Amino acid sequence: MKSLSVQEPYFQEGVYYKINKVECNGNHKYFANISCVLKPINWKRSILNVDCDIIGKMANANVIVEPFYRDSSNFYKPFSLQMRYDICQLLEKSKPNNFLERYALHHLRTHTNINHSCPYTGHLYARNFTLDEVSLPPLPVQQYKISFNFTQTNPSTYLGNVLLYFESREDYRQKKPKLHRN
Repeated sequence: MKSLSVQEPYFQEGVYYKINKVECNGNHKYFANISCVLKPINWKRSILNVDCDIIGKMANANVIVEPFYRDSSNFYKPFSLQMRYDICQLLEKSKPNNFLERYALHHLRTHTNINHSCPYTGHLYARNFTLDEVSLPPLPVQQYKISFNFTQTNPSTYLGNVLLYFESREDYRQKKPKLHRN
């Protein structure tokens, strides 16, 4: 029988996350040429590419991240957590406080051009963003939605939101180990 180890957690075997749909909305006073493109790679992976142009300068940007799960009545119900981040302060941190900050910082630095201090001007992009099983917490096989609401302080202004729909799936093609009985 296979033993479990720290390097190979049990919850990651045979489960993957696939992005199914994305919706991007922006305040046209602050952004132009907004596009979100979801590109399927194979039957269990898709990548997200986002582009927009900032009109003027963007400083003091905040994001509210709120995860939802889909229940049996096909409605998305919120989890009991809602995370608020000041994007500028988050990028200035050298050491994240928790795994969600570590996940956000890793993806912001590797997949976007939002990897420097505020203010932001010009073209913003995210390339080849995907959800991976290694850095996300284990989730039951189900459908989910994550809402990213962007605001700006001084004055308080709605900038836009991104809705990311994904599901946790079981990989039926993966060969499961045979159990040996004594």
